[in-house]
Amino acid sequence: MKLERAVIRAEVRAAGEGEGLRVVGLGVVYDKWEELWPGYRERILRGAVKLAPEVKSYFNHDPNMVLSTTASDPPLVVRETDQGYEYDSPIPPTSYGRDLIVNLQRRNVKGSSFTFIVPQGGDRWWEDENGVVHREIRELILYEIGPVTDPAFVSTTAAIRSSREALLQEGRAALVEPEKPLRIPDPEDVRRLVRHGELRATL
Repeated sequence: MKLERAVIRAEVRAAGEGEGLRVVGLGVVYDKWEELWPGYRERILRGAVKLAPEVKSYFNHDPNMVLSTTASDPPLVVRETDQGYEYDSPIPPTSYGRDLIVNLQRRNVKGSSFTFIVPQGGDRWWEDENGVVHREIRELILYEIGPVTDPAFVSTTAAIRSSREALLQEGRAALVEPEKPLRIPDPEDVRRLVRHGELRATL
């Protein structure tokens, strides 16, 4: 599986007090072409998202900093909107939960992101006349979604750049004709990706 991360920046705010502290974000954006890096564009079609049996919410993608799951009490809420998929997660009274609250209040948290897999046949690839590779995701399974402090940093690590370059090279190698669907070779027929989206917070 190949890990990818992309970013959509938006204003982050925090408000409220008490035990009902929550973070709310739009993590999956529908029908919007994003240039994730030069020569590669991607969009997620409306209705593409399917939920895993249990969806989790982490702070900064760290499983040691779990905020909630759809099976926890209180639970993580994930819902489809006109724009895409939104999450609403309680913030636990832990040290990292308190850190998240402070970062939200100071607007240090820059976005949200999600982890998913694309089943075999769930995407379509083509290259246009300018050599730009396009990926259209028709189906994905959502496993994890949550806030991140600095998605720009997360999305530009050496490991992510390397995986992006490999993905693009594989896509071009498998492409036979422009504007025709192609399959990206993957021994597990599945990809694990992390995308970033708009985040807002209500505390």
